[in-house]
Amino acid sequence: MINDLKDFIAINSVASEPTDGAPFGSEIKRAFDLFLEKAKSYGLRVGSDDGYAVWCEYGEGEKLIGALAHVDVVPVGNGWATDPFTLTIEDGKMYGRGVSDDKGPMVAVLHAMKRLAEEKADLGCRVRLIVGGNEENGSSCIKHYCQNNEIPSISFTPDSDFPVVASEKGIAHVKLSLPVKADVTALGGYRANVVPDYAEVDFIETSPFLENISSKCEYPSDLLRIKNVATKLAEDGCAIDDFSFIRDNKGWKISAKGVSAHGSTPEKGDNAIRKILSLMAGLTLDEGWSKASALARPDASKILGIDKQDASGRLTINVGMMSCENEVLSLTVDFRLPASVTFDEIKSVLTEFLPTGSTIDLLHLSSPLFFDEEDILVKTLLSVYAKCTGDYKSKPLHIGGGTYAKELPNCVGFGAVFPNVDTHMHEADENYPVADFYKLENIYYQAIKALSKIVIK
Repeated sequence: MINDLKDFIAINSVASEPTDGAPFGSEIKRAFDLFLEKAKSYGLRVGSDDGYAVWCEYGEGEKLIGALAHVDVVPVGNGWATDPFTLTIEDGKMYGRGVSDDKGPMVAVLHAMKRLAEEKADLGCRVRLIVGGNEENGSSCIKHYCQNNEIPSISFTPDSDFPVVASEKGIAHVKLSLPVKADVTALGGYRANVVPDYAEVDFIETSPFLENISSKCEYPSDLLRIKNVATKLAEDGCAIDDFSFIRDNKGWKISAKGVSAHGSTPEKGDNAIRKILSLMAGLTLDEGWSKASALARPDASKILGIDKQDASGRLTINVGMMSCENEVLSLTVDFRLPASVTFDEIKSVLTEFLPTGSTIDLLHLSSPLFFDEEDILVKTLLSVYAKCTGDYKSKPLHIGGGTYAKELPNCVGFGAVFPNVDTHMHEADENYPVADFYKLENIYYQAIKALSKIVIK
């Protein structure tokens, strides 16, 4: 399994420009081709969905069990101690982009199916591992698959946490455009669902705005000493040491560093965009920058009056991307919505909160997912996990992360992260314990056998 995972990690399968037969880019197609090659060599039937997804299958029968994984990964960001595209094993952990999300779990399911094939196991049905290439950016891969291919009767996705996930929050990705004062350019972040670890603002040499502030400040770092700026940064909890400055013949550049994290758990990261927005809000005293700064604060949901929580979890907000040009500030924001909160409520609050002239564009929306903890799929997988691990105390989870489980009926998240393990998913130094990796193959092997008994009843 380690060798197979090593081959997959070596592929930089971040989404890129589409090409013929590769709607998500050439590197994702290369990962697809590698998957088909390996699955076929293990005696499994294989298939493809026009470059959107691939799959391998074992067994015979009318009914179909599904396992859904993905080869696409988020960009690596900054701060890695190892090469993110070289599988590195240190102190009992595997490091590399995708080891936990989701190439490692995919390989574990592949080897569980390999084991079934080698044993010539009689399941009484078929099992299909479906692998997509766009999970991190909207899951259009599985949407396309479902429109054109057989849909399993019952499924799991090894792209979440153990013991089993009973509910997932809704997800809304929204682009906000706000009028702002200051002829600057700004950039930050690369995905809505990732807490950005870098952001910058550029003051162009020829701009009236820079002429105005440079008459008061000799060096870019002097900006942080302006009373309004210093006060605002302190209010927003922004550390001065996280800023860097460049002054050259093109103008001034101020950058901020942060700590990346998964967009569903923004509290685990440190948003670099927030720091640039706070700086600009204090510098300009402009409503647009001020409102944007408030959206990026850790307590943004309280500021907006939407700090809501139910059985599926608490509402979270992550400002994942920023750009500014021609005095229009654009923010791409990830909202994780409890089952009791609708996007219409969020839009109404934003409309009232944002400055006049702002626009709100919905980029992606997925509804919440909720299973009763007594549902047979949830109970079966919980039982498999308990028997394989000896952990009979852990209960079904309710999470903020979104998975393929929302894209087709009768599907839940099942692993692959064990309780109390932090794999730094979507962060630098993504990792997965080697010992847990080998446990996965048996857990998924047993899960497939248990689910086969359900579907053939």
